[in-house]
Amino acid sequence: MADYRFEGPRPARMYEVILPKKIGYFGKIQEVLEDLFDERAIRKIPSVRQAVARRRKEAGFDEDRWIKTLCQASRGYSIYEMDGRYMSASGPVDERVIVIRFIFHNPDGADESTDFLAASMEVVNHLVARRFAMELGVEEELWFVEYSHPQLSIWRRTTGGEDESQTDEKP
Repeated sequence: MADYRFEGPRPARMYEVILPKKIGYFGKIQEVLEDLFDERAIRKIPSVRQAVARRRKEAGFDEDRWIKTLCQASRGYSIYEMDGRYMSASGPVDERVIVIRFIFHNPDGADESTDFLAASMEVVNHLVARRFAMELGVEEELWFVEYSHPQLSIWRRTTGGEDESQTDEKP
């Protein structure tokens, strides 16, 4: 039997980007999500270049550090589909959407001067939601949801032989 230790709860931020599921979007979705892990690709995004230009005026702004933080903050995502109905001017519309979920947290052992929670809004806004809006450019609305005050707990597998199982219970 494997041993696990309980970590948390720790502060987290969770976002979802919701857009209609259309075959023509699949290539753009893949490109946008792959770019999250590539500093060179992040630097080429127009909204990132604009943000860098604005921030250069701020004392102490470090462009390389900011870009690296954006790249490292997004450590992954999940995608799922959802069916729904909404009211339009012409009446109810049934639609299947793609939901891309991001959960951000500051991992153990991370550089304490880098706050991934603080960068999370910029990551999802600049690198995902705004890109879909600008580059797809055909939808009336794309939704971007932030969940307030989520907490993340992790059951982490321990290395063999160590009894690191911890709980919040006191004997």
